[in-house]
Amino acid sequence: MSLTILEFARSFVAGRLTAEIFSEAYIELWKIERDKNILQHDEPSLSECLSSIFCAADMYGPDESRECYELDGEMLRSEVASLVRNLVAD
Repeated sequence: MSLTILEFARSFVAGRLTAEIFSEAYIELWKIERDKNILQHDEPSLSECLSSIFCAADMYGPDESRECYELDGEMLRSEVASLVRNLVAD
């Protein structure tokens, strides 16, 4: 199960990582687990949560080059927090 990348997301929500570091590292970790077929063993709710966090991380844009449709650091943290909370509520 992909609990490591879920815990990584929780670390970001807790403020232990910057949005830029989180975004780059989460995307890479998610791709590694995808390529090793680890993600396919997750419960559907966890899989959906992790995929949604991946999408949010992919929508992050650093301040100096952010497009109008991209998330800033606080928006990303808020979205990840919401996704993690929704997983726990399920």
